[in-house]
Amino acid sequence: MKYLSEKITDYIVKNGVISEKSYAVYQYGFQIGLEMLSCFLACFAIAIYLHMIPQFFISTGIFMLLRTYAGGLHLNSYLLCFICSTAVQTVILLINHYYSVVLPIAWGIILISVVLMLKNAPVENINRELDADEKKNCKNITMKVLVGVLTFSVGCTVARLNNIVSLISLTTLIVLISQYLGMIKYSIEKKVHGKP
Repeated sequence: MKYLSEKITDYIVKNGVISEKSYAVYQYGFQIGLEMLSCFLACFAIAIYLHMIPQFFISTGIFMLLRTYAGGLHLNSYLLCFICSTAVQTVILLINHYYSVVLPIAWGIILISVVLMLKNAPVENINRELDADEKKNCKNITMKVLVGVLTFSVGCTVARLNNIVSLISLTTLIVLISQYLGMIKYSIEKKVHGKP
């Protein structure tokens, strides 16, 4: 992905769309975008194969919004991240399909996850530490996303879409687990790098 992102950035620099000074920022942005797109497309292909397209969009939408602002585990290589993300998305869909969480337990998972995610947000990583304003902004957006998740969950409960509520509970639980794993990893890496 790095090679392709460099080619795209070279092209737009040569055409005068951006200045040479902005090269690194754009190259990194294109690389991250291409990596996210490839993972999304792989997961989408699996969802098509499993005949779970609506479930994929619900789970992925919630997952991406929460992970973007609440934070979580960031792996050190694209390949590991790709494999882990694809496996997690597939496992969520399959568990929900075969072992749907009953409504009271699903709501318990959602409520506990929402409270703990908001408490933990945002989870930093060693490569992208946040200043006070960024932390406040991420926390505020996380709160809005969580309110949206709760509202959607209530709507699904009223509409008796218990399977979707189960899917939401599994997705929020995975994001919560990712947050705690990210906090552990960040703490270990700070010690290794000698940061307070």
